[in-house]
Amino acid sequence: MFQDLTFAVRTLKRDPGYAATAILTLAVGIGATAAIFSTVNAALLRPLPYPNSENLFAVYTPATDGRFTTGRCSGVELARLNTPNVSIVHAAGANRFDTTILRDDGTALASVGYGVTDGFFDIFNLPFAAGRPFTTAEHAQNAPPVAVLSHRTWRELYGGDPAVIGKTFRLANGPPSMTVVGVAGPDLDVPHHADFWLNFSIGPQSTGHGFDGYLRVKPGVRLERIESEMAAAMAGIANDYGNLGKNRRYVIRPLVSAMVGDLRSTLIIVLGAAAMLLLLASVNVMNLMLARGAVRSREIAVRVALGAGRGRIIRQLLTESMVVAAAGTVIGLGFAFAGVRVLLTRGAAELPRLDRVPFDLRVLGFALGVLVVTAVLVGFAPAFRLARTSLRMLINESGRSATAGGGAHRLLKSMIVVEIALAITLVAGAGWLVRSFANLGDASLGFEPRGRLVFEALLPGSRIFPPPGGGGITQAIVAERVLSWRATVEERLRAVRGVTNVATTATLPFGTDRDGVLYVGIQGLPVDPEHPQVARAHRVSREFFEAMGIKVVKGRGFSADDRMSTTPVAVVNRTFARRYLGDRDPLAHQFTAGYPDVPAAPVMTIVGVVDDVKYVSVAEPGDPAYYVPEAQGAYLAQAFVVDTSLANPTPLAAAVRSAFMSVEPQMPIAPRAMTDVVDASLTRQRLGMTLMLLFAAAALGLAAVGIYGVIAYASAQRMGEVATRMALGATSSDVFWLLMNQGRTLAIVGTVAGLALAYGGGRAGSSLFYEVNATDPWILLTAASIVVALTFIAILVPARRAATAEPSAILRQE
Repeated sequence: MFQDLTFAVRTLKRDPGYAATAILTLAVGIGATAAIFSTVNAALLRPLPYPNSENLFAVYTPATDGRFTTGRCSGVELARLNTPNVSIVHAAGANRFDTTILRDDGTALASVGYGVTDGFFDIFNLPFAAGRPFTTAEHAQNAPPVAVLSHRTWRELYGGDPAVIGKTFRLANGPPSMTVVGVAGPDLDVPHHADFWLNFSIGPQSTGHGFDGYLRVKPGVRLERIESEMAAAMAGIANDYGNLGKNRRYVIRPLVSAMVGDLRSTLIIVLGAAAMLLLLASVNVMNLMLARGAVRSREIAVRVALGAGRGRIIRQLLTESMVVAAAGTVIGLGFAFAGVRVLLTRGAAELPRLDRVPFDLRVLGFALGVLVVTAVLVGFAPAFRLARTSLRMLINESGRSATAGGGAHRLLKSMIVVEIALAITLVAGAGWLVRSFANLGDASLGFEPRGRLVFEALLPGSRIFPPPGGGGITQAIVAERVLSWRATVEERLRAVRGVTNVATTATLPFGTDRDGVLYVGIQGLPVDPEHPQVARAHRVSREFFEAMGIKVVKGRGFSADDRMSTTPVAVVNRTFARRYLGDRDPLAHQFTAGYPDVPAAPVMTIVGVVDDVKYVSVAEPGDPAYYVPEAQGAYLAQAFVVDTSLANPTPLAAAVRSAFMSVEPQMPIAPRAMTDVVDASLTRQRLGMTLMLLFAAAALGLAAVGIYGVIAYASAQRMGEVATRMALGATSSDVFWLLMNQGRTLAIVGTVAGLALAYGGGRAGSSLFYEVNATDPWILLTAASIVVALTFIAILVPARRAATAEPSAILRQE
């Protein structure tokens, strides 16, 4: 074996041009595949850092009758899973709230906390860095608040001091002070980027769907059994709570899948494209080896004459292909490592589980497997072809032509067809993703993101609620104080040069949902208690529609007259009006909204209709929604919209921050351009499009080089025939078109195969594209045209060279 390896290296050194071309070609294919596999490994295959993580699941409670919901769980639904009748170790929930941590030196830090239910930390079963998790008694009703810090918060705020246990933990909003009872281990990051956790309790009235649900199933229990037990638990909720459990079901997903979300489908598509690129590179190298085999025919003939058997020759040639594949793999891994680092700096690190993409043993094992498969793929056909050729043909004077002719020529032509088909498929895939991304960029959002800064702030509880013993407070007083605070902030913000309008809302598009979904009953129309109508409920200030650029298509927006003491009003979106009112005049109707049943009051009068606004995703249509004015329903979590006169408002961010902190110096904010928020929501699509464009460009380059090499070689093999034809009177034009026609046939067959393959691939992935049809003739024809054009250029150059050759010189060589 060592002798074969030494001889293979020596042989490749004698032909450095071939060696360099083959190695770099494979490096491109292997590097792309390894880079994408390392990303897939990081996001999908790398195990979660929890013991027996395969038993961890996220749990949701969607509707079964087609109506949309948040999918989150209620406290009651989680509690019913913690009974002996369900084969799980434990289920718990986490409810997000944004707040501000007050450091001991008085400075503030924006943070994200989660209130968690009993047993939350037991689900993940990780040791604590310090202290302990919450006890069951600390989850009882009216238990004093206590906190568990994340490992990151512990290091950043307290320098990793273990004496933090028992200290007071202060927030600008929420409980005035809490005792730190524990510090989580460094691997606990559920929910993602949590800064700390608080003890929440579940009571019999915990019916609001505000919890992200998590559970650990018992080892060895089949999911079918758990699903059956969950269905029985939901039926019990429906029996005890009515609509809360009717037309709902439990759905569980592996925790890693829940964390990654729809990034999974993008990575799988791109991995498939990378595999096609690797196949294209392998075909290229196979063609090179087939063409090179003709040159080595006499070497093989000598070895056969000296007694070498076919198996020995095949082993030697496969060793050479293994050396080429090994060198390509080493260089490709370098390409992959560099490529992944570039992707992480271009925003991929913001995607789930891609903050770290390790090149671990799984990635190296994958690369080793690719090396072996590639070596066999590119080396076996040429090796077998040479080894099975008869000795008489090899030592014949015309053996060079014989070896390259017949079956070898047919195999080379087949490989050209494969290259053309693969290139068309990859270019078409890139075209679909580019069109999909362009459609997303052009999609109507229902608002105007340009020229607007947004930021979130939580109104300090000290400004609203009296100190202990200070007496009660009514909803009207809360609304009055919230409005007074907001008016003060708005006055400072409007004073910033370039600011034209300011508004607030509880939930920004593509932001944290603080509003939720409620059941709706239209006055005068029947209400089906088994299948109630639902709508997203949004709380906004009266300037919101104008500040966001949301068009009022009928009626009016909110005014200063819409107060707590006046008739409750609402503005609905187009989908609400169309789906629930049909051809009726929305402005002539009233409705109520609530949960878990449609209430009798308050009755809201519809005063306007606005465009649908996309809140969840650019790719998802707007749901039925209605808006209520802040003055009739105050909210403490304020998301500010600052409308400016600038196309790019980012330069005003510092001035806006300064103006806000002149009112709230202990509340850090981070103003962002709304266009950046929209762009961030498209990170997954942008990643997929960028990678497919790179693969398509690489595929075109590899196909062009491969086709040129094969046609150039075939033309060289026919130079004797060409010279004879020209000596007998054929013109240069005749020779040129003879060779061009040969390439034209291959281009036609490859194009037909490529269009069929691209169409099939497009149909399979059509659900992942936004408003793109897999049969879109423009994309398919454009992809085919680009590849065919490059194919004919690759054919044109050797055909012209052959047509302008001097026949006498060729005949003398022959």
